[in-house]
Amino acid sequence: MKVCIIWRKFRNVELQKRINDNVYDDAYDEALQHAKALKKAGHEVVLVEWKADIVSFYKELMKEEPDIVFNASSKEEVAFLELAGIPFVGSGLDLVSTCKATRKKILSYHKIPTPSFKVINKTEEIDIQGLRFPLFIKPLRGRGSAGISDENIVESFGALKKVVSKIIKIIRQPALVEEYISGRELTVGLIGNEDPVVLPVVEIKYNGCKTNNFLHKMNDNEIIECPAKLSKFERNLVQKTAMRAYKVLGARDYGRIDMILSEEGVPYVLELNTYAGLTMPEGKAHIGYMGYMARTAGFSAAEFLNRILFSALRRYKPDNKNSRAI
Repeated sequence: MKVCIIWRKFRNVELQKRINDNVYDDAYDEALQHAKALKKAGHEVVLVEWKADIVSFYKELMKEEPDIVFNASSKEEVAFLELAGIPFVGSGLDLVSTCKATRKKILSYHKIPTPSFKVINKTEEIDIQGLRFPLFIKPLRGRGSAGISDENIVESFGALKKVVSKIIKIIRQPALVEEYISGRELTVGLIGNEDPVVLPVVEIKYNGCKTNNFLHKMNDNEIIECPAKLSKFERNLVQKTAMRAYKVLGARDYGRIDMILSEEGVPYVLELNTYAGLTMPEGKAHIGYMGYMARTAGFSAAEFLNRILFSALRRYKPDNKNSRAI
């Protein structure tokens, strides 16, 4: 099978570069690790760099005659692939283009716990009526913990305004302000569609900071526990909540649900990651949380990515004979 891996410079750090230009870009390292794994799984693999010149990119991609595309990592890439009718791994434009606030509204509609929130578009018009301090602030369409530092947890209106201003003026996005939930930070990966496989739960503990900020995460400074030390009841509740969130949001093939297990035992869903990191603890790339989960589940990198790949292939060809390889 011919798999084309799209890679894009600064894919994980492009927003953070608006704050600090001196950040390491591991986009190619990540794509290369995926390519090696999929080759080990028996596929023919080619890396193709994303270009803003769509016509040029289309010609280069079509020259490779791919059966499927892996690692699409932006709304623009997904829109292009859907428009061109090229099979690809991952969620569709309907979900990818949906901002964090809209996703939270969908979760709330389905009675899945998520922190109360407001969206701030202008620093001159900050309305947090109905929210209680402390609050947590992040970009509305952020990724990779971009723009997140310990100061994003705020206890006063003055501190709130400072962080909101940074997000709006420097990152150039609206600010999502939500009630800060004190508890354990967990994340749950899933693979599949109709009947997704739930991977072992990861707990992220902080190493000298208050939250999983950009530098803490991208430098692999977290204290990772996988599987997380949960009671059977807690584990079932967390995994069930992750499964419900994955399905009601319409995720495809794979994804990761981030949540806080509150001190009262309530799993609050923070967000769904459609571009969840899949790199395992090998090579130069930043380690993905789903990579930790896959290792704990006993998968090699080849087995792990192959499961995700065939989840996508079954969507396009439900009678695919190779589906038995999963």
